[in-house]
Amino acid sequence: MNGLSALIFGAGVILLLVSAYGAGVAGALVTGTLLVLGWLIMAFYSWADLSTFAVQGIAGALGFWIALRWALRHRAWQRRWEEDNGQSKERFHQVEGAVQQLRETLVVKGEDVERSLKQYELMKVLAQALSWEEMSPSLEKSLKHFFRVDAWALHLSDEQGELQPVQRRGATPPELNAKDISNKEPLLQSWLIPSGSDQGKTVWVLNLPLWRLHERIGLLVLRIPDFPPDQRAALLAEAADFSTQLIFAMAKAKLFRELDRRSRTDGMTGLSRRGPFEERLREEVARAESFKSTFSILMIDIDHFKRLNDTYGHQAGDEVLRTVSQRLKEGLYETDLIARYGGEEFVCLLPRSQPAGLKIKAEQIRERIAGHAFVIGLEAIQVTISIGIAHFPQDGTTPEAIMEAADRALYAAKDGGRNCAVEAASVS
Repeated sequence: MNGLSALIFGAGVILLLVSAYGAGVAGALVTGTLLVLGWLIMAFYSWADLSTFAVQGIAGALGFWIALRWALRHRAWQRRWEEDNGQSKERFHQVEGAVQQLRETLVVKGEDVERSLKQYELMKVLAQALSWEEMSPSLEKSLKHFFRVDAWALHLSDEQGELQPVQRRGATPPELNAKDISNKEPLLQSWLIPSGSDQGKTVWVLNLPLWRLHERIGLLVLRIPDFPPDQRAALLAEAADFSTQLIFAMAKAKLFRELDRRSRTDGMTGLSRRGPFEERLREEVARAESFKSTFSILMIDIDHFKRLNDTYGHQAGDEVLRTVSQRLKEGLYETDLIARYGGEEFVCLLPRSQPAGLKIKAEQIRERIAGHAFVIGLEAIQVTISIGIAHFPQDGTTPEAIMEAADRALYAAKDGGRNCAVEAASVS
């Protein structure tokens, strides 16, 4: 029976080790308890001699100790493995989140780079423009691309620093309040559309002030679509960046406009120069021929201007030129064009005028000058003018012919005693 006892006990020890590996401490305790019970039963029925039971007891105790130690170590290792596995998963999720965040950042950065490149290209085109007419298509394209504008208006500063409307697309606020004008940062406000198809609708208006240091270049007013409240700060920041880049192009166009205006304007009187007048005259002849309309020319000369200069000096003569220019301009309509033709001579172009009424108007202009008191020092003097009148097409059908007729009438007025108006048709 010793062999059978040893076989059974050996199988129990193996089962103990297997249970400890598979079920841990609980499996070792249960299997160990069953092994002890089996060993006691075999001892009770004397299945083996005393020495065999002693060896089995020692071997069982040693096996139980090994199984228990193995189970405890296995449990600790398993716990550590689970912890390491959990940490690895957590780190994996962190890395995965970082990669996703990096991917999203790269997408945003890519969009920003693409947007910046697009902005650079558009600004480059704007910077190459030398007038508002050349700038308008590119500016409108830029505004639609960056702000999805529904309408916009551009106001530019004049010589007095006042904002004047230059271009307008769609319905935008017609009046600018003091806050719009004085603010140097982009301003977002709501506006109730007063008329049109969108009457009564409240829309967002974004004001982009254009300042170069302490000089106000102008103001760009944008009507933009609705936007989420959390994008307000980003919209204002983008507007500030856009206006900063736009200032250079605007300042350049304003400078060109000022140079062009000065090249067309007489510095002494503020009237048009002779060259732009002759260009307008050619256009008016072509228009009158196409539409079978009329226009008239007034050739005006200040009487005895050389004597006035010799008597009172050139400064007094310059002041008389400026005053006469202003009085002449006040006596004309906005559609009429007056220019300094040379020296003390002026010329006026009056579209769609009628001969009968123009003679009366010429007399009113002459009386306006003659009735003005020109004060030079402590002395008040009278200044008079002579006027030559020519009508298209009666007195000429070409720019040269109509000007020659007006000049001929002017000389007739001077020969007739000055301070009078003479029509070309009455000159033989």
